[in-house]
Amino acid sequence: MTCSTILITGANSGLGFDAARQFALQSGVSKIILACRDEHRAKQAMMQLEALTGKKIFEILIVDVGNLDSCRKAANKLSTKVDAIVLNAGGGGGTAPTKLTKDGVMFIFAVNVLGHVYFTDLLMNSGKLSKGGSVMYVASFAARGASEVGSAKPPITIGSVEEWTTVVNGAKFAKNKTYTDIYGSVKLMGALWTMSMARKHPDMRFITVDPGMARGTSGAATLPWHQRWVMNTAMWVMELLGKAHSVDVGAKRYVDVLLNDQGFESGIWWGSKKGLTGELANQLEHWPEIIGNQSAQNNANTVIHDFLPE
Repeated sequence: MTCSTILITGANSGLGFDAARQFALQSGVSKIILACRDEHRAKQAMMQLEALTGKKIFEILIVDVGNLDSCRKAANKLSTKVDAIVLNAGGGGGTAPTKLTKDGVMFIFAVNVLGHVYFTDLLMNSGKLSKGGSVMYVASFAARGASEVGSAKPPITIGSVEEWTTVVNGAKFAKNKTYTDIYGSVKLMGALWTMSMARKHPDMRFITVDPGMARGTSGAATLPWHQRWVMNTAMWVMELLGKAHSVDVGAKRYVDVLLNDQGFESGIWWGSKKGLTGELANQLEHWPEIIGNQSAQNNANTVIHDFLPE
């Protein structure tokens, strides 16, 4: 279907901002909703986007995806039906990513997965997401491992309900504090959720996209300064070596995949075929025993909903 109205979470900076810019320049897109946590930054982003595109098709919706109450209020406040939602917000979880929220989940899980799933459910149940609409979840190469940057696969063995529960509440990482293991496990759950939902709702389109190694994103903005410096330096070097790309290239993946439902089918996690940039392909090839495991997918979906209000 034509995606004339698109909602993007975390649209005031980085990949979300540039995706909004690129979507605005596509034929058939008539409205873009910038779903952001901070109203001042959202207004600044909207003015910049209008100047860059020459179009006044942007609207603001205030939502903090790390807060379920905020997600519910935003869903209720949304006054228009949307054809697609891009679940882009998230990031490293700040200086205390494993701190538990009042909902009993790690903060890094709340901002990357739980709030997005709840917000999606609310829009679907209220009919504010168009019939046949698209849901795009933004994952990361950390969710399937990347030898290019020394990132191992997340420490997931079978993807049982019990195992996913230990990811959500942080018990799995009581002794293992490796950031990429935590972040990768969380993003993996989000990706597998879309695959489970694609089977459960064949009339909708659920897809996951990995923007690749994109220099210039805001994903590291909340990390401690030393981790942020290391990550940004590594990205700069990798881009010089042709093993990474700029933020606009990463954001273009959102546009290419969302607007081409024939070339990029539902229920697939799309990312780099090889390395961290270049041609897109099904990420199943990187870790078939987990990514292609329908039981692990359904269990991830079940556990996520176990932590949501009924």
